[in-house]
Amino acid sequence: MIGGAVRAVPEHTVLFERLVNAIADAAPRIRFCFNTSPETTLDALRRAAA
Repeated sequence: MIGGAVRAVPEHTVLFERLVNAIADAAPRIRFCFNTSPETTLDALRRAAA
């Protein structure tokens, strides 16, 4: 899971793209999940595991 501190800040867009691409290259079968707040982290993880 990549947190909002990286993906929600417009100035971090390039960093976010690089992280996602590097992770996908390293682990092609990886599943990504995204929360909307710390309280929704568990739900996001459950969605990714489904």
